[in-house]
Amino acid sequence: MKDGLKPTCREVHRLVSEGMDRELSFVERTRMRLHLMVCDACTRFNGQMELLRKAMRGFPPDGGTK
Repeated sequence: MKDGLKPTCREVHRLVSEGMDRELSFVERTRMRLHLMVCDACTRFNGQMELLRKAMRGFPPDGGTK
């Protein structure tokens, strides 16, 4: 992670993705939220990832195949 308060868009995309697999630290969450407050593109990306996450939860664990 780069030093400084505001992460890059690339770092935010990585954090959004990693946040799907693990709980982000307080510092990671804070930095990401600060960036999302000022970056519409990353906010849209975060929303799209959340939509995919919710859609995937709706599928059966075995993928629906028998």
